[in-house]
Amino acid sequence: MAHQLDHLFYKIRHGLTLLSAEEVSQVANELAKEKTESLRREVLEDFSNRTPENEEMEAFSARTFRNEVLEDLRYSRFESVKLEVDALLQENTLEVSQAIYHQLCRAALQGLAQFYRNAEIIVTGGVDDPRVTFDPETKISDSSCQKDEPDEGALCLRPVIDKFIREKRGTWADKQLASQSAKLQYFLDYLEDKDGVDNEARAISSITTQNVRAYKEHLQQTPSNASKVYPGLTPSQKVAAAIRDGRKPLTIETQNKYLQCLSGLYEFAITELDYEGKNPFKGRSNTKGAKTAGRDQRHPFSNQQLQRIFTSPLFTGCKSLATCHKVGHIIPRESHKYWVPLIGLYSGMREQEILQLYLEDIYRVDGIWVFDLNTNHSDKRLKTLQSKRLVPIHMDLLSLGFLDFVSRQTSINRPGRLFPDANMASDGTYSGNFSKWFSRYISKLGIKTTKTSFHSLRHNIKDGFRNAGISDELAENFVGRSTGTTGESYGSGFSVKSFFEALHTLHFDCTKDILNNQT
Repeated sequence: MAHQLDHLFYKIRHGLTLLSAEEVSQVANELAKEKTESLRREVLEDFSNRTPENEEMEAFSARTFRNEVLEDLRYSRFESVKLEVDALLQENTLEVSQAIYHQLCRAALQGLAQFYRNAEIIVTGGVDDPRVTFDPETKISDSSCQKDEPDEGALCLRPVIDKFIREKRGTWADKQLASQSAKLQYFLDYLEDKDGVDNEARAISSITTQNVRAYKEHLQQTPSNASKVYPGLTPSQKVAAAIRDGRKPLTIETQNKYLQCLSGLYEFAITELDYEGKNPFKGRSNTKGAKTAGRDQRHPFSNQQLQRIFTSPLFTGCKSLATCHKVGHIIPRESHKYWVPLIGLYSGMREQEILQLYLEDIYRVDGIWVFDLNTNHSDKRLKTLQSKRLVPIHMDLLSLGFLDFVSRQTSINRPGRLFPDANMASDGTYSGNFSKWFSRYISKLGIKTTKTSFHSLRHNIKDGFRNAGISDELAENFVGRSTGTTGESYGSGFSVKSFFEALHTLHFDCTKDILNNQT
């Protein structure tokens, strides 16, 4: 390594008192290059008949060592590199100040961190990867968008994220926008914490599957509400503090949301920004764990709970709208509180999807009445692209007088919202206030649990489709979700008639009393 640094050593001998950032980087690069080439020779000579277990174990070791080195660098702990720095100084008969000695130690740690990153690439089959092979004059590359010599075709992470967020402002609610922005910012903080590279100058192509795997391992230890609980700490410091304090980590479902958010970012870059690279986050979430966690997070209502809801005073006769849990003689059929639970039961639609409906969103398609879920008005938000759909209206809702209600609303409010009495909450959604009211209502009925909410009705309809033998793809598309299968990308999707027929294979015994009492 020494001959590559002769000019630097000459300057030190002639009175240099402090190394520049470029000179520190030069030392780090030469050290990483030397160690990387040594490992490549070893691998090419000795590796054969490898197994996935070999790769995973060695890659995990490389990531672990790199994290330890970066922690030493962060806290200026130099014991692990003093022998190497001392040997370098002795070999070149150099005497340096304490300041330069510490700079050389920091350079050695930076070089080790780069080496362990390269080591992970090498031991997982990347011995000929361009990132770990060097021409005589080549420096270690960070695959970054250098500000002084930008690659015309490069897309940098921070600018891509900014474009992604701007694109989503028209379709995401403020709450979702803030949540997704926070997830993306956490990933940026994680990367900069790891290697110190400015995210303004980090190419999205530099994120490898190894980086993703390391990030997954990090998320598995990240505490819930990390930024609120440990403000001012770096991601790695937050994890260390959470382990020390015994705090519970993010749930599998939440971990997956972080990864899926980043996958969405890359899909945006591919489809909208002509990015030609791969999406390293695609398929990286824990699908099996997510499905289990999702089922555990919210339960469907039991038959008894459904019976209790739809034979309660709100639907059979209550004292007043304000005291609709008490028995009386009023059935508030002009209120959203009456219709929204019924629509949720018969459609599996989300609260916000129902409450933001406009009168123009209810019409016939091939003789079938439908709800048209769209974003045609500025106050509308859909959770995902798949949420935009046509949902058939169940015949029971028609029998309960839903179209009569629509007709009355049309005479008063056209053009306008179906439920103008449902006010927007402070978070910019119509569902915020209703969700709290519905939770209080079922609590007063004595059936509220920590696992049940209005969202449980979505689980009920999914279970209904499953028990009726309806395909998972149709069931997921019906409720506005994607299965992620390849076949789903082809064709025009399921017809309204297919949805209508599938919906009418389900049984809704809990509303028999309301239907029988309809006059």
